[in-house]
Amino acid sequence: MTKLILKIMMFFVGIFLTLWGVIGLYSFIGTKNYIHTVCTVEQYNSKRIYRAKKTIYENTMLISYETDKYGTLYTTLKSYYPFRKVGDKLALWYDPNEPRNIKIPFSEGILYILNTVLGLIFISFGIYIVKK
Repeated sequence: MTKLILKIMMFFVGIFLTLWGVIGLYSFIGTKNYIHTVCTVEQYNSKRIYRAKKTIYENTMLISYETDKYGTLYTTLKSYYPFRKVGDKLALWYDPNEPRNIKIPFSEGILYILNTVLGLIFISFGIYIVKK
């Protein structure tokens, strides 16, 4: 009975990951009017956080980017890529009407694609095990 619950949970985790990835990729459809530019990592901070007897590293970066209307803007983002360093140049898209609304296509795209692929693997594995 416990194995059946585990199989069903694996299937639903796969559905959740796949939906998260597809919705994330779908969010790129609204970016066709975004302006493409390059941003620079000005600061990179890695904090060690202790949660529930675990050590978690939280990485944040301060980036700067040039806009046509507002000049140089700065913002702080979480970094999911652990090998960033100060001075890195990243592709960035921003909304010309709301320049604080930004996307870093490489980082976000990989995250959403990875979630979709893992979700599909979990779903197929769950279906395969249940049929067995």
